Amino acid sequence: MTILLSNLRLKLLAIFFAVALWSVVAYTSNPTQSKNYQLAIHPTVPSGLVIVGDVPPINVTVIGTADNLNKFDKSSLRVTGNFSNVKVGRNRVPIDVQNSDSSVNVVAPSSVQVTIDELASSNQTVVIQRGTALPTGFHEQANATTVTPATVQVEGPKSQLTGIQAAVLIDLGGRQAPGFTLPFTVTVLDANKKQLTKGFTVTPPQVTVKMVIQADAITVAKPVGWTLTGQPAAGYRVSNVQIAPLEVQASGLQTTLGNIVLLATDPIDVSGATADVVRTVTIRPPDGVSVNQKTAQVHVFIARAAGVSPSPGP
Repeated sequence: MTILLSNLRLKLLAIFFAVALWSVVAYTSNPTQSKNYQLAIHPTVPSGLVIVGDVPPINVTVIGTADNLNKFDKSSLRVTGNFSNVKVGRNRVPIDVQNSDSSVNVVAPSSVQVTIDELASSNQTVVIQRGTALPTGFHEQANATTVTPATVQVEGPKSQLTGIQAAVLIDLGGRQAPGFTLPFTVTVLDANKKQLTKGFTVTPPQVTVKMVIQADAITVAKPVGWTLTGQPAAGYRVSNVQIAPLEVQASGLQTTLGNIVLLATDPIDVSGATADVVRTVTIRPPDGVSVNQKTAQVHVFIARAAGVSPSPGP
């Protein structure tokens, strides 16, 4: 009998150690773990009120075995909040995190803090905030720039409407003549020109901006040319031509000025001339080009042709 009892104790002790060893091995291969998630909440507040800023995300901890956590899908979590009783100021809003996966446990806060304000509106003239400047060689014709409509309604927290601006942000880098007419989304800026993105609505949300862009005019020196018509009298020839000034300052677009070799002037008729012809002529620049001097003086030297006697007069 004593031997039987002794064997029974040994068997029970062996079973205990076996179970303990199995538990250690099982836990080691599939331990309990936790994983953190952030859940966004989409609030609906009573009419006439608005949330100031963002509702902070809800931090949730999911606890389960390694196997279950590997299979866990975040879509099993759903968070709702009761915003029906909020008032102007700071509020502690009750929240409820629901979990449809029974293989894991969820630890979540019971409330979230938000700031509530009255919903108000303000009419704002739309301003243009220009980003990167126009490329070199172009400028905006500012008096031709228009915004349609010129005024929009901004709706948002009453405490944040003071000093705001309704603006369109336009990057002018790469834009060239003749300009553009395009829709732009209106952005709300605070008094420090910082963009306000939450809690504000703009009506209408877009405006049309028309901007005229012109190429810059440059000024360069250009030579002045002359033109003769007719022929001197028999026995005479043109021996030389002089023009003063030889060049003038011409202003216009670089592309236009680059095509000018000589600035044209009125032609001078030397038909039948037996003596020098001196004329004041008008300088005729092409369209889009202006000159700092409108006229030039041309001196046409007339000389007897070598070896030829002039014809006697009548």
